[in-house]
Amino acid sequence: MKHLRHLIVAIVVPALILSVFAVSAVFAGGPQGKSAVCHSAGGHKFVEISISNNAVPAHMAHGDVLADEYGNCPS
Repeated sequence: MKHLRHLIVAIVVPALILSVFAVSAVFAGGPQGKSAVCHSAGGHKFVEISISNNAVPAHMAHGDVLADEYGNCPS
């Protein structure tokens, strides 16, 4: 019984620690630092994409636009 308890602790504790790090990494890389832009998909069609704030100027330079005040892309 003692060996089983040590085995469970040896498996569960590292799994919990990894889970905490994984969840915190997901939240850290969430929407912060991102912007929604309307990506030009040819003609007058736009598709909303989420990009790094650092990439906004490059997207604007090739025809992408920001969403309107309601968050909608041009149709």
